[in-house]
Amino acid sequence: MVDSIIAMAKTFANLIYPLHCAVCKKPLDPLDNKGVCAHCAGCVRANPEPYCGICGHSVENSSGLCGECKKRHFHFTMARSACLYEGTIREAIHVFKYANGLRLASFLSGLMADFLKKNNALIQNIDAVTFVPLDGNRLRHRGFNQAKVLASRIAQTVKLPVIDSLDKTMRTSHQSELSRSGRLVNLRDTFRIRNAEDTAGKKILLVDDVMTTGSTLNECSKVLIENGAAEVRCLTLARGI
Repeated sequence: MVDSIIAMAKTFANLIYPLHCAVCKKPLDPLDNKGVCAHCAGCVRANPEPYCGICGHSVENSSGLCGECKKRHFHFTMARSACLYEGTIREAIHVFKYANGLRLASFLSGLMADFLKKNNALIQNIDAVTFVPLDGNRLRHRGFNQAKVLASRIAQTVKLPVIDSLDKTMRTSHQSELSRSGRLVNLRDTFRIRNAEDTAGKKILLVDDVMTTGSTLNECSKVLIENGAAEVRCLTLARGI
């Protein structure tokens, strides 16, 4: 009965304020719960296998590492991304973060959950889920942390606790605005642990929306490991091309 009332209220509201696809702006069904039309959802490209054993970048040899991981040290043991950061996903993430797009959370986290079903080694023996934090100013301006929203939904799907384990201590430039060399140093020493007891001795899944150079995930992983986490693995919605 309650579900029927909610559905009727949602339909009525969406008839007054019609829903549109976040990507192509095509009108959506009043009961839509994805936020994107079937065509745009079908254009999402999965991050193609095989993956680099560490960072998850696509490689030609399934047993090999990418060139970056052969010369660079990461504090996480494994990172994987569900999709490529292009087209539908790029636009949907932009709307999600900057245009009050919380209605996209179900669609985006669903892509990550589907990825985990096919790549369950990423969460094998994991004890808890955490997420990349935002600095206070950015969090107040945006009203929510997109990584926390995704992490909370993933944690619920895999039946693990979600821990608010990290703080970002200062505002930095957006990683997307920087060159590769700038991204590698932009976030150094900007994260700190909230309560080391929450993650000490635990294997942690660290969640964010996009991975490009891996610098954000690496800095967060460094803090977690230095404060006693047994292992950090990473999952992002999208991988920069």
